[in-house]
Amino acid sequence: MTFPTTLDGLYINGQWSAGNEHLRVINPATEALLTTVNGGDERAVDQAVGAATQAFADWSKTTGAERGAILRKIAAGVQANREKLMHLQSSNNGKPQFEAAIDVDDVIATFEYYAGLAEGLDAKQDSAIELPTDDFSARLRREPCGVVGLIVPWNFPMVTTAWKLAPALAAGCCVVLKPSEVTPLPELELAAIIAEAGLPAGVLNVVCGTGLAVGAPLSADPRIAKISFTGSNAVGVQVMQRAAETVKGVSLELGGKSSLLVLADADLDLAVEVACGGGFFNAGQMCSATSRVLVADE
Repeated sequence: MTFPTTLDGLYINGQWSAGNEHLRVINPATEALLTTVNGGDERAVDQAVGAATQAFADWSKTTGAERGAILRKIAAGVQANREKLMHLQSSNNGKPQFEAAIDVDDVIATFEYYAGLAEGLDAKQDSAIELPTDDFSARLRREPCGVVGLIVPWNFPMVTTAWKLAPALAAGCCVVLKPSEVTPLPELELAAIIAEAGLPAGVLNVVCGTGLAVGAPLSADPRIAKISFTGSNAVGVQVMQRAAETVKGVSLELGGKSSLLVLADADLDLAVEVACGGGFFNAGQMCSATSRVLVADE
């Protein structure tokens, strides 16, 4: 694929623009420069959160059916651009094509899944809750929490974004997304597809940039109701510390060692196959990699 020399790295309030932070985007297979993304800083984060806060007043009042319809359009848009997204994923992240195809199909399935959940929300709204006494009555009402900040990693571009973004939109939340500064290209293309699906301006905002320039002020912003971060333990600590200052909701998916247990009665051939697949899929760069194998000692 050929890329323009520079790309706008900010999508705020329905408008694309160039920030003043220049991110060099490299093809990891060849170490060739693909392009430069002009990302943002604390000022861009402030603008993006402001746009999301303003958009929340209307987006939070839409029905689940309305939100579900847009999520289905997003899924259809990803499907229509499947080949392009596969090549972007492979060029920017280094995945082989068959793994890139799995990623794109996962994105499609995720938006379809949450579209169905969104469409089912209306019928469940204000549903009665059974209580042990007739002296009181209770009903369950589901409401969006507000503006959410999503910080995603480089190992599964678009996929981790879809896992976070689709449920947020389905619930009626507005979003500020920070892609990895290493793999912004698939995320920017996904944002363009989402914009074409009819999502109102300000509901999704994207700010490319580094952790210090974008992730830190996003985590600390008092207008953010919830922050969701996937990445390293060390950065997760910093996200939690900044979020704690305003007592916002936090979801952290951090690194670790996923143990594979091989017991005495296990099928050893199958165990070897599973260990190799789990340990080396995606070059072993995933939180569920079976990078530690514990074998029973007979």
